[in-house]
Amino acid sequence: MSLPKKALIAVPVLAVAVYMLVFFIQYRIDDNADLAPNPDYAVEGGSRAVTMAATLMDLEINKTGWAPNKLWVWPVAHSLNMTAYQKGIQYAVARWVNEMSDIVGRDRSSGEADSDLVVAKGKFSYDPTAFILPSAVSQYREGIAALTRYNRRLAEGQARYERLASSLADILSKIDKDLGSQSATLELTVLGPDDFSDEELALLSDGQRTALSSGGGYFDPRATEVYFATKGRMYTYYVLLEAMGEDFHDVLVAKGATEHWAKMLVSLRSGALLYKFFVANGSTNSYVIPSDLARQGFFLLRTDKQIQELIDILNR
Repeated sequence: MSLPKKALIAVPVLAVAVYMLVFFIQYRIDDNADLAPNPDYAVEGGSRAVTMAATLMDLEINKTGWAPNKLWVWPVAHSLNMTAYQKGIQYAVARWVNEMSDIVGRDRSSGEADSDLVVAKGKFSYDPTAFILPSAVSQYREGIAALTRYNRRLAEGQARYERLASSLADILSKIDKDLGSQSATLELTVLGPDDFSDEELALLSDGQRTALSSGGGYFDPRATEVYFATKGRMYTYYVLLEAMGEDFHDVLVAKGATEHWAKMLVSLRSGALLYKFFVANGSTNSYVIPSDLARQGFFLLRTDKQIQELIDILNR
């Protein structure tokens, strides 16, 4: 084989090898259970949970790198794992800020929501895949800035953050509904057509029936997407609720709910820290191929049950 022919073979092989190397350099799933608050967003006298929301989004967009809006030329843009995980984080943060705005940051005398929380809610709800005009990253940075302004005003006594048992119960209820919705998505991804009777199948929508027949085993991209989106939501809620436990410490003590709160966090953390680079969507009774989503679903349902118990305790 002549030298030019060898070069023609070597160049694309080398290019693929470099592309894969860059992929693994960029690929990162940040799920540190002991995530420390970023000093840039920590405000003495402010909310620990608000600080952690800003810390988490800053970590993903400024340090890890935001995969969902990367163009196809970026190797990590092709990672279902990282893209779905970060979308899960963004979704959960946006939902949590929405509840903060509607529940604990609203002035009950005037009915007005805090202006900075309203801004943050809008910014974090922005399309995570947007690359330009404006980009998702630029919008989320503005959301972080709005959260930080709110926290500083809170420390100065110029913003509201109602630390009431009923407020915490309301936020938990909203989070529980979101996790319940994700649990239903997991169910349709884990189960197959054979798990339903003809009558039950007839009650499902076309989209739900399609989900049931979407594949399985190690070659089920939808299962991978659902698994990491769920992981992103669970991790985010773990980080935020652990911080809210500090914000509402006196409320939890007064209600005798500290032990229940700790158990809920254990379940949430356990589910959030599950990790498989290759997600297996085997049947639930398979001896060979595991069902990673079924395992994740166990912790999701356990968390759901414990959150409902906490809501009951807080509303007594």
